[in-house]
Amino acid sequence: MASSSKERQWAMESFLTRLDELKTVLGIDVTPTLERARAELTAGTAARDRGDPDEASLHLAKAMAEIATLGDRLGEQEGALMRGLTAEFIKGMARGDQDAMERTLDSIQAKSGTPKEKG
Repeated sequence: MASSSKERQWAMESFLTRLDELKTVLGIDVTPTLERARAELTAGTAARDRGDPDEASLHLAKAMAEIATLGDRLGEQEGALMRGLTAEFIKGMARGDQDAMERTLDSIQAKSGTPKEKG
């Protein structure tokens, strides 16, 4: 089942609020990468709020690509997983396949241990 609009909105805000956790885990030297991801997520949130889902998805994909570059710092398997999920999201976006994009975001959310909001 596809995610609701409320869940997608929460996912973008969740990414934004959890970026500092990555800095805590990976170290301060990842700050520039996380700031680029933060800028993309902020732009994506603004685009979503303006009613431009295509631009929002583009910014989200750029943020995911930035974050995926840090995956190997967590281990080879984690890095491969992050790159794979990012690639799946971008492929779905290129095809205009909203369901594939949402499934990828759901997978990311599940893998991060972040529970979905109810309702």
